[in-house]
Amino acid sequence: MAYVPDYDQDVFVSYTHLDNEGDPPWVTTFVRDLNILIRQRLGIKSLHIWQDESFEGNRPITPDTLQAIRRAATLLIVMSPGYLNSEWCTKERNTFLSAARDCVETGRVFIVNYLDINRSEIPAEFRELKGYRFWTQDGGATRPLGLAGVDNKEYWTQLHRLKDGIAGTLKQIRAAPQQGSTSGTGANAVFLAQCTDDLEAREEELISYLSQAGLSILPQTRYPEESEQAFASAMGSDLTRCSAFVQLLSKLPGRKTRFAAAQRLAVFQHRIAQAAGMPILQWRDAADDPASVTDGAHHDLLEGAWACGFEEFKRSVLETVRRPPPEPRARRSNVAVFVNADRDDMAIAQQLSELLACQGIECYWPITEGSPEKIRQDLEENLKACDGLVLIYGSAEPSWIRDQLRQGRKILSQREQDLDALAIYLGPPPQKLELAVALPRLVTLDGRGGITTDSLLPFVRMLNNGS
Repeated sequence: MAYVPDYDQDVFVSYTHLDNEGDPPWVTTFVRDLNILIRQRLGIKSLHIWQDESFEGNRPITPDTLQAIRRAATLLIVMSPGYLNSEWCTKERNTFLSAARDCVETGRVFIVNYLDINRSEIPAEFRELKGYRFWTQDGGATRPLGLAGVDNKEYWTQLHRLKDGIAGTLKQIRAAPQQGSTSGTGANAVFLAQCTDDLEAREEELISYLSQAGLSILPQTRYPEESEQAFASAMGSDLTRCSAFVQLLSKLPGRKTRFAAAQRLAVFQHRIAQAAGMPILQWRDAADDPASVTDGAHHDLLEGAWACGFEEFKRSVLETVRRPPPEPRARRSNVAVFVNADRDDMAIAQQLSELLACQGIECYWPITEGSPEKIRQDLEENLKACDGLVLIYGSAEPSWIRDQLRQGRKILSQREQDLDALAIYLGPPPQKLELAVALPRLVTLDGRGGITTDSLLPFVRMLNNGS
């Protein structure tokens, strides 16, 4: 009986026999080592890992193999040039994908990179998976890790990482029927931002620590970078499945995004998490002085990071994720939101207001008819009376947004009670100039791909918590 109920196999290993030639055979040795580590991690005596010993060739896959693929909880692929050229492996892969259509999104596929491969050659459905690197270079020559008679420290490091990932996924699949949950979602998931190369050891240490605690780590795929909108949309989708955003920082600012040469990935990911209203936990080594960093945006990230011992930080992440969410307050029946927009963006303001009204929220947007005095007076009354404020950044110039914030600040300072929620709503067109604005509790809502209820959720959540 497999560890995961309702499955015959816990792990199906898809590989080409070409990569298992030699003495000792690499794949067989690798699967044996992995089996031991996963069983030790789960505390069980038996784990069902299917390694097909049939010789692949120009013949159909056996019925037993097809059944094993369809009845497997997870798929482990030993990726190599030989795997890519194997029709047999292609049939195995397609069979698993047809039986478990959401397996990639739910973290049920694990890629072991046996040799260096150009990412463009990897099958499209797996191209965005990060994978586990089981190869290295010695004097310019590429070789697999774990060969006999060679220092295998890195082999065991990667194997333990893989063990934690597979064990965590198997535990979640096993628990899902009882808890009514899905793999890698909700309070059991943490978003770990991409770090710089000098922090890889820290990253692996944190992943291992959180995985052993039963948490999933997202993202499990690489995000598309053909545009800012595509990246932000994919990351935003993962953030909705997580309960915290975690970022490890050093003095290195990291690589620039492909869609905007002026934006660093670390800063961009942090902004998306801020806009989503996520709990954010950042760490830096106490020896990394922000004053020595010349990049302004990265300097600000470092200044806001927690300079403490790494063990203390790891415990803090775990405590934050496991802390029960606060009880939601009952919303007042007369919560009001002012949706402010320039003339060219009034259609967006009206559409957004109608979506909020469907959720029981009273909404107003600016009047455009009447004397300048009447229009100004109406604007001031709305700012004095509203519980939440949304500024539409669609066709308007950045200077209009900045002027409204500055002018509104004077009026808002006269209020007896602060705003419960403040947001900038990004509407079409998709290309936007930098606003260069940072305000406490300001969230950015992304509606460039379409004005939807989901894009308003961070703002509504703040409004509910404040009312």
